[in-house]
Amino acid sequence: MTTTIFHLLNPPDNSTITPRSLIVSTRNIFDDNAWSDPIYVDHAGFDPDLFFDDDGTTYLSTGLGSTDLGYQDSGFSAIWTTQIDLRTGNSLVESKFQVASPFTNIQLAEAPHLFKHGGKYHLLTADSGTENNHKTMHYTADSPFGPWKSNPNNPLLFNGRNASQPVLATGHADLIQTPSGDWYAVFLATRPQNPPNSAGYPQLGRETFLAPASWTSDGWLKINDGKDITLDMPGLYKLDRPKIWRDDFRGKFTDKGWYTQRTPYKQFHKFVNGGLRLFGNVYTLDDRETPAAFFRKQEDLSVVFSTQLDFTPTSPRHEAGITVFLSIWYHNEVGLTLHPETKVRTVFVKTRTGPMAELKTIYAPAAEAGPVNLFIKAEPNQYSLGYSVGGGNVTYLATVENRWLQSYVQGWQNFVGTHFGVYSLAGRLPMLILADFKYVQTQLL
Repeated sequence: MTTTIFHLLNPPDNSTITPRSLIVSTRNIFDDNAWSDPIYVDHAGFDPDLFFDDDGTTYLSTGLGSTDLGYQDSGFSAIWTTQIDLRTGNSLVESKFQVASPFTNIQLAEAPHLFKHGGKYHLLTADSGTENNHKTMHYTADSPFGPWKSNPNNPLLFNGRNASQPVLATGHADLIQTPSGDWYAVFLATRPQNPPNSAGYPQLGRETFLAPASWTSDGWLKINDGKDITLDMPGLYKLDRPKIWRDDFRGKFTDKGWYTQRTPYKQFHKFVNGGLRLFGNVYTLDDRETPAAFFRKQEDLSVVFSTQLDFTPTSPRHEAGITVFLSIWYHNEVGLTLHPETKVRTVFVKTRTGPMAELKTIYAPAAEAGPVNLFIKAEPNQYSLGYSVGGGNVTYLATVENRWLQSYVQGWQNFVGTHFGVYSLAGRLPMLILADFKYVQTQLL
């Protein structure tokens, strides 16, 4: 597997450093401890792709800004390929310029996938940025270094021809072939909401889509027979989403769908009979660091994320709860803390809205001790944050429009969309108070 490490990606000023790519390998992708140490490659660029040719030669392709490398008309990024030694990551030949975007809005070629089929070499690229102009392009050649001929059906994916569609930003495609010989394209796209077209907001970020693919008699690739991608694709399977998903933290996480912000320096959790225990550290959800928090991708537009929290803070600096998280600027929480004035335990809600992510905090009374149930209700147009005690009804204290938890807030671009999470914060100083989460649950509305 190959991926890219960005040392710094800092919107809105976008002071981004040229990224470095690496390769890791394993014989068991489900064993977290089986992965090798990273092998860093000396070929620059992002969206790295490995291709293993029939003779055992390994090729690495990336997207790379090329205007200062002698290709003045190549836009923000073009595709480059080199031959590498997998053991060292070193290039074995000079990197070669492959293709640039033929478009002007935005001129950007990225996400290369090099492969061989029917005696020809094929190159898939993403084009025109990651918003509604996003596309998939296809090229063929007799050599892995070109020269490349453009598919007459290009762009193979481009829902942006009709901005009223509920699926947009189609691109970053790759191909798979089933054991029975059928071909499919797997790619990224968005589902904007409120309204469900280009005027809406895709708070789930880029999602993974699937469409049938085929080859013409003269060797050109087609995806979905050239038709636009819709939410109802004939011939594809449909899996029913479980009404309720739950993690009771019985000695471990129930699946591998949990994330942290970056790699923790030290463990900040353990599993206890009562569920998941977090040890709040000195970092907050605003920091470009690793707070004591675990996140899950929001996968459904209409769903309630909930937990039961037992936490008795002793300082207004202490807080624990649940979050709906887009970035270190745009995230919203409901949880428990000590009121800054009365110094009694209280429920709080924090929301961040507007172009500068303006913070607003609301407090509600809570019992001095004992567990509290916390809820974030997600709907296509908004998020509501609330709480309950015992078996009582939920009291929602605040709502946030989906526009402030979507992937293209002006100046603060984020590709991955919203996450739900549990967290505990010490407030800049070490904290000895424990935060116990009995479970986490999602329930479809």
